Amino acid sequence: MRANDTMKTNAAVSWLLLRAALVFVVVVGAIALTPVIGWSIAAVGLGVIAAILPRSFAAWGSVACFVIGMLIAGPDPGRAMVAVLVVHLIHVLTTLILVVPVGSRIVLAALRPTLLRLLAVQAIAQPLTLLVMWGSSQGLVDAPWAVVAGAGALIGFSAVLIMRSNADQK
Repeated sequence: MRANDTMKTNAAVSWLLLRAALVFVVVVGAIALTPVIGWSIAAVGLGVIAAILPRSFAAWGSVACFVIGMLIAGPDPGRAMVAVLVVHLIHVLTTLILVVPVGSRIVLAALRPTLLRLLAVQAIAQPLTLLVMWGSSQGLVDAPWAVVAGAGALIGFSAVLIMRSNADQK
């Protein structure tokens, strides 16, 4: 292409929108999940660092602040469901930020598959979170072995899905 060539695309947004969205999600998570102001400030600070320096993986530090805040606040089904959504959004946004070059524009249609995957995972994760929180409040999931068995089942299910998706690509 020459300097005077142009290319038309559908609706597109700046690379900065992804970084601003990451900071916004971290701020919402800090407000909703962390009852101690110090941990909230730390989470937001790490979110800002993650937006400026994505390869620092500082966003995962904000997730750790959320975990500490949730441990301080105690079990709450609503808070757990918000945490599942916020952590998933942080993961998705951080991943996108790592692959979108600085100064580029992102065609919104290119984000559609990512949005559909996010919605599919949340459609599964939110009811499961509610079920686990309900089970723990009823004393049904009080045994440590149940947590280990559930984690093992989740890992096995994920492995089967990954192997099946790789088989479809061949």
